[in-house]
Amino acid sequence: MSIFTKPRVSRRALLAGAGGAALLAGSTTLSGCSKGGTADTNTASKNESVKLPTYVAYTGLKPDLPGTEQGVDPAFRRFPSDNPKSVPDKPGTGKETVTGMANIYYAVPPGPPKNTYWAGLNERMGIDLKLQMVGNADYTQKFATTIAGSDLPDALQMQVVANFPSLLDKQFTPLDEYLAGDAVKDYPNLANIPTFTWKSAIYNGKIYGIPIPRGKIGSYNFIRQDLFEAKGLSPEPKGYDELIATTKALTDPKKRRWAFSLIGQPFGIFGRMNGEPNGWREEGGKLTNRYETDEYKQSLTDMIAMWKSGVIHPDAFDTSQPFKQLFNAGTCAINAHDGYPGWTQYILDNESTPGFKLGLMPDYKRDGSGLAHWAYGGGVYSITSLKKQDSPDKIKLILRMLNYLAAPFGTEEYLYRLYGQEGVDHKKTAAGDPVLTATGTANTVIPIRYLADAPYTVYQPGRPQDADTQHKYQSLEIPTGIANPTVGLFSNAYASKNATIDKNFNDGVNQIIQGHKPISELDSLLSAWRSGGGDQMRKEYEEQLQKNGGAK
Repeated sequence: MSIFTKPRVSRRALLAGAGGAALLAGSTTLSGCSKGGTADTNTASKNESVKLPTYVAYTGLKPDLPGTEQGVDPAFRRFPSDNPKSVPDKPGTGKETVTGMANIYYAVPPGPPKNTYWAGLNERMGIDLKLQMVGNADYTQKFATTIAGSDLPDALQMQVVANFPSLLDKQFTPLDEYLAGDAVKDYPNLANIPTFTWKSAIYNGKIYGIPIPRGKIGSYNFIRQDLFEAKGLSPEPKGYDELIATTKALTDPKKRRWAFSLIGQPFGIFGRMNGEPNGWREEGGKLTNRYETDEYKQSLTDMIAMWKSGVIHPDAFDTSQPFKQLFNAGTCAINAHDGYPGWTQYILDNESTPGFKLGLMPDYKRDGSGLAHWAYGGGVYSITSLKKQDSPDKIKLILRMLNYLAAPFGTEEYLYRLYGQEGVDHKKTAAGDPVLTATGTANTVIPIRYLADAPYTVYQPGRPQDADTQHKYQSLEIPTGIANPTVGLFSNAYASKNATIDKNFNDGVNQIIQGHKPISELDSLLSAWRSGGGDQMRKEYEEQLQKNGGAK
């Protein structure tokens, strides 16, 4: 998860795998951070005992660069010329209707029949999909009113809210009989979703949804490599001293050029450089939040010095700042900790930028002795839950539809899902790479990828070398990763209080960085964070960890 606020993900980023590290906006987002609860129905021991869906990897197409069990994504240099079907039969008969709701990052497109892409999707699925599309900024409120009403859609993109396990128990369908163990093999594309992502859907000792999978790496440190090369700088500054020298060399305020655009970018680099925990540090069942560590205080000290040095954009504390545009313009040279699907966006945005060269910057330990750890994410964007139905046949119909929408990269269904009909929604280059037309760009944005999606695959149309670059970077960073020990646990305090106390804490930290308050003020900020909900989160997480024999 990004440690700074990001604007909406662009359509181009969605094409690369839909959203990356950009999770649902609002105080109750599903971040993979929570589950397990203290209620009798939702205990760590019950959730640990759930039989997860059997993982059956899709093998119909061979990537140029294979993925790894540790989490490196498979990569294709070209779009496959052979596009096998992964769903032999239509999910529906053409007479059924399924309703759904999901967030959208763009203007709502027309529905069928005006939208030929949507009409074609319905025809291919044999289902009339009626989808409510809600702007991302409004989704939290719409989700709340939808849950409070009496007319839930059949399939709903979920948000973790207070008393979430109870909500699931009352209004949504446990899916164990359909998906647990080998039962998932009836839905092969859902079986292709990695095992660890299913833990985000386990509550009350049951499976309550379909995870929307995302890569373990979550984000990249993007750099304008052309700007690095123009200054004769290495794209891999090793340790604190080299990083500081690099940022100063990249900065020239007279030319309106800085190293970083947002304050969270270098803060994240320092966090990894100094060895901060990933959210929480667990030792013998006891938890320490990253804010409470000496490593965090060191990162804050580093930030105070960096802000004074002038290498960060003057408007870096404005979370609405268009950091992607500043990166594209060459105003800022490093976009650290940005969602990894942004690679596609940056390439497309800069097709006409003279000399533009995109690169990736690894993180090193403070002394430069080796790579710093990378913080693993929860591996999901959200989960899709199914409302309770009178008929098991309706549940099976919806699951067949979600199985279609989760078709793996390169298959016939995937090609249509992302690019629509050839000659209308997309055209193919001489090398066989699909490119959206203006019609396709407008029509294909319906947010079906937030109902179900395939595991991420590295691919950049027309740039086969990019597959090697990204695969190499992931192969470098992922082996260093550390997990958040609270992933897979539920804290009601987190769901109801974290957004407020986290904002208050970071607002105070920003005052310290700018010199408006002394660093000694950190102690009072921590005290307010703990009393406002931090200690309650810790207690709820620790009870689950201790009952469950420590972090897994």
